[in-house]
Amino acid sequence: MNPGPSAETVSPAASDGERAAARAGATGPSRRLVRLLGYWCLAALAVSGARIWQPQSAAALENLWWLAGTALLAAALLDFLTGRRVQGLDGERRLPGNLALGVENQARLTLRNSGPRALALNVSDSLPAQLNAEQLPRRAQLDPGQQVAIDYPLVPHRRGRADFGAIQVLADSPWGLWQTRVRLGQPQSVKVYPNFLGISSLQSLSTEQSLRFLGLHQQQRRGEGMDFRQLREYRQGDSQRQVDWRASARLRKLISREYQDERDQEIVYMLDCGRRMRAKDGELSHFDHALNALLLSAYVAIKQGDAVGLHAFAADGTSSGGRLPPVKGEGGINLLLNHVYDLHSGTANADFSGAAQQLLASHPRRALVILVTNLRDEDSDELLAAVQLLSRCHLVMVASLRETAVDRLLCRPLESFNDAIEAAAARDFLARRARLLQQLRARNVLVVDAAPDQLHMALVESYWQLKRSGRI
Repeated sequence: MNPGPSAETVSPAASDGERAAARAGATGPSRRLVRLLGYWCLAALAVSGARIWQPQSAAALENLWWLAGTALLAAALLDFLTGRRVQGLDGERRLPGNLALGVENQARLTLRNSGPRALALNVSDSLPAQLNAEQLPRRAQLDPGQQVAIDYPLVPHRRGRADFGAIQVLADSPWGLWQTRVRLGQPQSVKVYPNFLGISSLQSLSTEQSLRFLGLHQQQRRGEGMDFRQLREYRQGDSQRQVDWRASARLRKLISREYQDERDQEIVYMLDCGRRMRAKDGELSHFDHALNALLLSAYVAIKQGDAVGLHAFAADGTSSGGRLPPVKGEGGINLLLNHVYDLHSGTANADFSGAAQQLLASHPRRALVILVTNLRDEDSDELLAAVQLLSRCHLVMVASLRETAVDRLLCRPLESFNDAIEAAAARDFLARRARLLQQLRARNVLVVDAAPDQLHMALVESYWQLKRSGRI
């Protein structure tokens, strides 16, 4: 899986000719100069006190105070003239080719000093709003001809395009009385994807190894799929109906037919992007949990030779993706990743009936349609009508994220009357939700009900059961 440059690699460094020259900004007083000026002002109080209590020494103290002020002013002026220009400083930023939501990544700032004097720097970075970074700003000391690398961790908390500005540096003057703001390097952009690291870990594994990695048990059913694969010698345990008697008679030994699971099936994910999917469960929203589960189960399906498509509805108006015809092959998961990386949940209510009609109009061929949502009992009439409409042409599965906050309410000890009311409301909510799930099952709709962080395993297990049973 490679949606762009590998997540473990960094973008190539800019050549010497491509590096942007340092862009110097305003020069302002440093904390050291402000502190010295503060001491000088406090000394004025001491001179004023000496005039009252020690008149005989007041004149000498006043002359000393004026001398110190003059020396400070001269030093500040000289330091300003020699330090306001920062020569020979350049820098660049190296980022991973792409970022995964909620996963810590490393960024590197490289600074070089080819100027005539040593530089004391305060280094920071222009970070996009969807990234959290620690360990900044950092201090760096650069002698002439020296370079330094500053690594700092990045943790994305929102998907989409992340735009970095220039590297921000405060360069101290030689005596540290002034600081000049310098901007280094060029603006850069990087894409923040859903957490695809789980997919990356499955790439080199076989189907059986992938299932074991996910903690799923594959029931052995050797050579009993739907599509003919090859003829081979009879093995102990083969069923009688697998024996090809004509080939056995010709070769004078038992020959069995071997089948594989039917391929080239289509799976379409109907992804609810409505306001209810904005609920948080842990660090991620239900929508981000749903995307992670969708991508992992889609990868397993693509690896089995099936085609995967997407039909998102009620999405944020700023989202660029939402509709993707079924695609297959190893490049399919990359296409899906690049299609949903900036897809976000909106603030509107989900229109299940409208989404079902749109899907039927654009995709009449029979497919497994997986509706990923967060069910509530108030959705019952519209949802039941939508799945009944979809079931005319498709095999329908409803995958619902179970709200763990409600489960935690039931486990909490009752210490007050309000606690009892909340627990009763939670039980009533779950009972109504369970009735809706039962109504779906009564209409031959497949139902997956799982906690957000377990949805990926539940989807893969349900897909695999359908595959092995021959229903898709």
